[in-house]
Amino acid sequence: MVVGTVLLAASAACSAPSPAAPAPPAGASASVVLDAYLRDLVAGHCAAARELATETFTAGHGELCGAVKVSAYSVQADPATPSSGEMIFSAVLTTGRSGDGSIAPGRTTWFYDLRRQGGEWRIVGGGSGP
Repeated sequence: MVVGTVLLAASAACSAPSPAAPAPPAGASASVVLDAYLRDLVAGHCAAARELATETFTAGHGELCGAVKVSAYSVQADPATPSSGEMIFSAVLTTGRSGDGSIAPGRTTWFYDLRRQGGEWRIVGGGSGP
């Protein structure tokens, strides 16, 4: 009986949700902000992820958290830099199907547009391409 209780407790501990990613420090680079956002996206911590974005970054404008299950990501090292205050990163996300069927399960290339606002980098938009 004790063994069953221990195994049940161990099983519950393994399925406990992971904590939100630590917030990036003030003045963090765009890549650090995006990495924190993506870690929160994978963990399903949408409130923490949204803290790293502007009000324009919503479902339909690149936000996937809460709409698509993302299980892994990788980010290309060299972002596009249309201006000194903007960086666009290409990421490969491993996704499950979206609720509306617009994103198929598997590997998906997703772009994230980050802009410097008030001295901090924030995600302002995203999507699968032009």
